[in-house]
Amino acid sequence: MLMKCINSGSSGNGYALISDDEVLLIECGVPSKEMLRAIDYQTSKVAGCLISHEHG
Repeated sequence: MLMKCINSGSSGNGYALISDDEVLLIECGVPSKEMLRAIDYQTSKVAGCLISHEHG
C-alpha cells in the first residue's frame, strides 16, 4: 500500500491510500485536478473518501 500526500497546509489537505485494487481518499480538501492527478485518474478504483471536517 502506498500513501500519497496530495497537499498538506493552509491551502488544503488531501491524502490517498493506494493499493493494487483500491484507492481511499482522506480529506480531499484540494482542487479536483490535483486529486485526480495524484491517483493517476483511476476514479474507478476509489472505494471511498473520509472527511474529518468542513469549512464554511
